[in-house]
Amino acid sequence: MPTLEGQPKLPGDHSVLREASQMQTKLPINATVQHPDLAEALRGESGTFFCQQGGQGFIVTAAEGFSIKSLRPVGRKIMEANVLLQTTPEPWAITKISEDVLEFGAVPQPSRQQRAA
Repeated sequence: MPTLEGQPKLPGDHSVLREASQMQTKLPINATVQHPDLAEALRGESGTFFCQQGGQGFIVTAAEGFSIKSLRPVGRKIMEANVLLQTTPEPWAITKISEDVLEFGAVPQPSRQQRAA
Protein backbone atom coordinates (compact mmCIF):
# COMPACT_ATOMS: atom_id res chain seq x y z
CA MET A 1 0.00 0.00 0.00
CA PRO A 2 1.57 3.30 -1.03
CA THR A 3 2.08 6.03 1.53
CA LEU A 4 2.05 9.72 0.84
CA GLU A 5 5.28 11.42 1.77
CA GLY A 6 4.84 14.74 3.50
CA GLN A 7 1.22 14.07 4.51
CA PRO A 8 0.68 15.72 7.90
CA LYS A 9 -0.08 13.46 10.84
CA LEU A 10 -2.88 14.33 13.22
CA PRO A 11 -1.97 14.62 16.90
CA GLY A 12 -3.44 11.89 19.10
CA ASP A 13 -5.85 14.31 20.75
CA HIS A 14 -7.15 15.81 17.48
CA SER A 15 -10.96 16.08 17.40
CA VAL A 16 -11.16 13.76 14.38
CA LEU A 17 -9.56 10.99 16.43
CA ARG A 18 -11.51 11.45 19.67
CA GLU A 19 -14.34 9.12 20.61
CA ALA A 20 -17.90 10.46 20.40
CA SER A 21 -18.29 10.35 24.19
CA GLN A 22 -15.26 12.61 24.61
CA MET A 23 -16.57 15.06 22.01
CA GLN A 24 -19.91 15.64 23.74
CA THR A 25 -20.18 19.11 25.19
CA LYS A 26 -21.65 19.60 28.63
CA LEU A 27 -25.16 21.00 28.73
CA PRO A 28 -25.24 24.46 30.35
CA ILE A 29 -27.65 25.17 33.21
CA ASN A 30 -31.16 26.18 32.04
CA ALA A 31 -30.49 25.01 28.48
CA THR A 32 -33.02 22.53 27.05
CA VAL A 33 -32.32 19.88 24.44
CA GLN A 34 -34.53 17.22 22.89
CA HIS A 35 -33.36 13.65 22.34
CA PRO A 36 -35.15 10.37 21.65
CA ASP A 37 -33.00 8.44 24.19
CA LEU A 38 -32.62 9.89 27.70
CA ALA A 39 -29.67 7.68 28.71
CA GLU A 40 -27.78 8.49 25.51
CA ALA A 41 -28.44 12.22 25.94
CA LEU A 42 -27.05 12.18 29.50
CA ARG A 43 -23.96 10.08 28.74
CA GLY A 44 -20.92 12.00 29.98
CA GLU A 45 -23.06 14.54 31.85
CA SER A 46 -23.04 15.21 35.58
CA GLY A 47 -25.68 17.10 37.53
CA THR A 48 -29.43 17.31 38.09
CA PHE A 49 -31.91 17.56 35.23
CA PHE A 50 -35.64 18.11 34.75
CA CYS A 51 -36.79 15.77 31.98
CA GLN A 52 -40.20 15.40 30.35
CA GLN A 53 -41.67 12.89 27.95
CA GLY A 54 -45.30 12.34 27.05
CA GLY A 55 -46.59 14.83 29.61
CA GLN A 56 -44.74 13.28 32.58
CA GLY A 57 -41.92 15.10 34.36
CA PHE A 58 -38.92 13.53 36.10
CA ILE A 59 -36.01 14.76 38.22
CA VAL A 60 -32.96 12.88 36.96
CA THR A 61 -29.44 12.82 38.36
CA ALA A 62 -26.48 11.88 36.23
CA ALA A 63 -22.94 11.28 37.43
CA GLU A 64 -19.62 10.29 35.93
CA GLY A 65 -19.78 6.59 35.15
CA PHE A 66 -23.61 6.56 35.18
CA SER A 67 -25.76 8.05 32.44
CA ILE A 68 -28.73 7.93 34.84
CA LYS A 69 -27.98 7.66 38.56
CA SER A 70 -31.56 8.24 39.71
CA LEU A 71 -34.92 9.05 38.14
CA ARG A 72 -37.89 10.28 40.19
CA PRO A 73 -41.30 11.18 38.78
CA VAL A 74 -42.65 14.60 39.76
CA GLY A 75 -46.19 15.87 39.46
CA ARG A 76 -48.93 14.15 37.51
CA LYS A 77 -48.91 13.11 33.90
CA ILE A 78 -50.63 15.70 31.73
CA MET A 79 -53.16 14.05 29.45
CA GLU A 80 -53.75 15.96 26.22
CA ALA A 81 -57.26 15.67 24.79
CA ASN A 82 -56.55 15.57 21.05
CA VAL A 83 -53.46 13.39 20.91
CA LEU A 84 -53.19 11.23 17.82
CA LEU A 85 -51.49 7.87 18.13
CA GLN A 86 -47.83 8.36 17.35
CA THR A 87 -45.81 5.70 15.57
CA THR A 88 -42.56 6.97 17.10
CA PRO A 89 -42.00 7.83 20.76
CA GLU A 90 -42.03 11.48 21.75
CA PRO A 91 -38.51 12.84 22.35
CA TRP A 92 -37.33 13.72 25.84
CA ALA A 93 -37.10 17.43 26.71
CA ILE A 94 -34.03 17.68 28.97
CA THR A 95 -33.12 20.78 31.02
CA LYS A 96 -30.07 20.94 33.28
CA ILE A 97 -31.11 22.57 36.56
CA SER A 98 -27.96 22.11 38.67
CA GLU A 99 -24.32 21.06 38.46
CA ASP A 100 -24.82 19.26 41.79
CA VAL A 101 -25.56 15.54 41.78
CA LEU A 102 -28.45 15.32 44.24
CA GLU A 103 -28.78 12.18 46.34
CA PHE A 104 -32.31 10.89 46.75
CA GLY A 105 -32.71 8.51 49.66
CA ALA A 106 -35.75 7.15 51.38
CA VAL A 107 -38.24 9.70 52.65
CA PRO A 108 -37.43 10.29 56.32
CA GLN A 109 -40.08 8.87 58.64
CA PRO A 110 -40.83 10.49 62.00
CA SER A 111 -39.60 8.58 65.02
CA ARG A 112 -42.08 6.91 67.40
CA GLN A 113 -41.57 9.71 69.92
CA GLN A 114 -42.44 12.36 67.31
CA ARG A 115 -45.55 10.42 66.21
CA ALA A 116 -46.76 10.02 69.82
CA ALA A 117 -46.48 13.75 70.54
